[in-house]
Amino acid sequence: MNVKRKVTWKDIFNNFKSVYPRLSKEAQDYRPYNYMSIVVYLADGTKVVYDDMTKRAKMLAA
Repeated sequence: MNVKRKVTWKDIFNNFKSVYPRLSKEAQDYRPYNYMSIVVYLADGTKVVYDDMTKRAKMLAA
């Protein structure tokens, strides 16, 4: 029997940390952004959107 586990925002943040270990050291907070995406707030005030479907991050313009 195949049981699917619900993906949480914390799971997506943990995936972000594993894909971008250096960038994640600067992470202060994260919030849900879109479907399977989070916005990560860095220590210098930069916002990064991480899409867990594509495993890519994009900087947001201030």
